[in-house]
Amino acid sequence: MILARLVRTATFRLAAGFAALFSVSIIAVSSIVYVAMTRYSDHQIDLSICSEMKAVRDAVAGEDPADVAKAINDRVADIDPDYFYYVLQDRAGHMLAGNLRPIAGAAGWSDIPLESTDSGTKETRNVRGLGVDLDDGLQLFIGRDTHDLDELQEGITRFFLAGAAATVILALAGGLVLSARFLRRVEAVNTATRHIMDGHLHERVPTKGKADEFDRLADNLNAMLDRIQQLMQGLHQVSSDIAHDLRTPLSHMRQRLELARLKAASAQDYDAAVDRAVTDIDGILGVFAALLRIAQIEAGARREGFAPVDLSGLFETIIDTYGPVADDVGHRLTGTVAPGLSIRGDRQLLTQMLANLVENTIRHTPAGTEITVSLMPGPAGPVGIVRDTGPGIPETAREKVFQRFFRLDASRMTPGSGLGLSLVSAVAQLHDVRVTLSDNHPGLAVTLDFGDLAKPQAVGSAGRTAAAARPMGDAPPAGHRQGVWDRMRIRGTADS
Repeated sequence: MILARLVRTATFRLAAGFAALFSVSIIAVSSIVYVAMTRYSDHQIDLSICSEMKAVRDAVAGEDPADVAKAINDRVADIDPDYFYYVLQDRAGHMLAGNLRPIAGAAGWSDIPLESTDSGTKETRNVRGLGVDLDDGLQLFIGRDTHDLDELQEGITRFFLAGAAATVILALAGGLVLSARFLRRVEAVNTATRHIMDGHLHERVPTKGKADEFDRLADNLNAMLDRIQQLMQGLHQVSSDIAHDLRTPLSHMRQRLELARLKAASAQDYDAAVDRAVTDIDGILGVFAALLRIAQIEAGARREGFAPVDLSGLFETIIDTYGPVADDVGHRLTGTVAPGLSIRGDRQLLTQMLANLVENTIRHTPAGTEITVSLMPGPAGPVGIVRDTGPGIPETAREKVFQRFFRLDASRMTPGSGLGLSLVSAVAQLHDVRVTLSDNHPGLAVTLDFGDLAKPQAVGSAGRTAAAARPMGDAPPAGHRQGVWDRMRIRGTADS
């Protein structure tokens, strides 16, 4: 079963493919080498035979047949009989001298089979030789045993076949080993994903710390799983929060309608009850609109529309707009903005983020609170800070205020549903802005670190300083300030 799984892996198929390729390559190379060596050996044998034939013919030139026969026999006695073979015969095929049987039609090149009984074993060898006609009707054949050459060729063939077989075996064995390693890594991913599908969302794909492609894949999968777990937790939290926080206004609305049905004495009483119910429903719809808005921002769809944003101008607009609003409720809002700071982002969402922070400060701090909005260049990019001298937020609750529907005890009697800072968190996450809450001694300081979103060039803002020294006499009249407030508020959002 395990072997069958190993054989089916892509790694083993790749190794088998390389083994087949190597085998074909070895066969091709072996064939070329074999043919080249065979031709070279045959050529060397032919040269040695021609050289011997020339030496013999020069030695017996002009001699009578008896002397030629004696010369051939002397040469046979002087030379290794297994190296050269000679036969001197007349035209009738009668052997006159030599160590080889008579050969019919000996003229020219020919291969003669020769039976040998070396080592007590009968075998047939091949003798390659050259036959020529001499004077007086004699024929001379000189040949060489090609047994050594044949053995060399057989050895070469066995060697290359053994090499091809070893290559295939090693390649397949290596493929099995690599497949086993590959299968273990893949099985680790499968095991982790099965656990996750069974509901263990904390499970992660293990890594080996080798920074190879499997580790990079595991890191990406783990990052994706972290994000999925966050989204699942957020979805669960939102579902619980909606069920908990909307139950109260719905219960109140039902009670008022029930009372109107039981106690209303006139059409005016019914109209008043309906008006209050409509107001309650508008508030509930606003909560759902805010939740939908946050979900859209967290989905990241707006990132594709990022464009250069004059951040200095945006902060100046917020300071100019909310300064009169703060005056109306007994606060004092001042600001300092460095000129020419810009980033890439969504201007509408960034305006909404900063407006929510300022509105929260105005709504949830007592009269007489000093509010300061500043934007300055930082080590990595612009840094914006919203400070106040109010009661602040306890350190234990600073992470919770960005959760949906979370409200501090001191803010539960003020208007809002606890979604303002949730939207701030969503916009900040979309823009990779780091939001930090810290003590202002007294009060709260909210720091916005825009980091890598900064661009080196400005996008059209000359920039200026909006400080306490700037006269506030040009603020709109009090009756107009509520309209400014309403225009700056983002439909569907609420404050913490």
